[in-house]
Amino acid sequence: MDIKQLIDYYAHASVSFTDVFTNKMELGQVDIGRTTAPGKCGLVVPLSGSAIFSFNGIPYAMEPGMVVHAGPQMPIEIKASDDKEWEYAVVHYHIPSEEIPQYSLSDQHFLINTGYHTKIIDYVQQLIESQAMPDNMSIFKAKTLFMNLLEVILMSAKVKVLDTASEQIEQALQYIHENYAKQLSVSKIAEEFGVERRRFAYLFEQHTGMNPSVYLTEYRIGRSKELLKYDDSSVAEIAECVGYVDCFYFSRVFKKCTGMSPTAYRKLMIVEAKYV
Repeated sequence: MDIKQLIDYYAHASVSFTDVFTNKMELGQVDIGRTTAPGKCGLVVPLSGSAIFSFNGIPYAMEPGMVVHAGPQMPIEIKASDDKEWEYAVVHYHIPSEEIPQYSLSDQHFLINTGYHTKIIDYVQQLIESQAMPDNMSIFKAKTLFMNLLEVILMSAKVKVLDTASEQIEQALQYIHENYAKQLSVSKIAEEFGVERRRFAYLFEQHTGMNPSVYLTEYRIGRSKELLKYDDSSVAEIAECVGYVDCFYFSRVFKKCTGMSPTAYRKLMIVEAKYV
């Protein structure tokens, strides 16, 4: 699930808490033949153990550290694992029927990877306690707790996405450093890591402060400067060594980045070396 899309949904849709319940299942127990509640959306929050939780026939391997969203009246199948008792909570919320066409996420099932976060469990437990109390203050508190729960789920998911993206971009940087001499492009690098090109460019710039195409060019020119300074190869050979088939194009890029041609740069380095 795209975390930005999810945040937009909860920021603008008129969601309101309705109820919460917990359930336990024995080792290997199977629960089939039921559906999610009519007229309500739900957040399934694992509390302990693990299970295969299916909505509309689509399975999710669930354990603490992830949350699954489900829409109303979806067929459910649950199979608890064989190693530990499975316990989970379902937090129901309502969205006005007139808003459903505008917010399609309300009628979908999807995984939200939050990572293990004790605050999520704590807010669920507080929701259960507040629901058990009939007074108005407890009802009001439940509304506040629900919004707090949503906030920590979204924030945790965002951090998880950024952590994953950071690791992925570090791998992409390593890939560039090892393959800059080949015919690389941003599209090819993004494809190598299974990320849509524009998404990759956005994550790359967030992580490095540079557009990936600019980074690739700067890295290649940096390597070419080293070769021009310490290697006797021709400019054409050096251009090819850093990934440029067209020597003239390489020279234009080099001059744009350094303010001088490759040949002029090499002469300058020779002169400077004499006085060192």
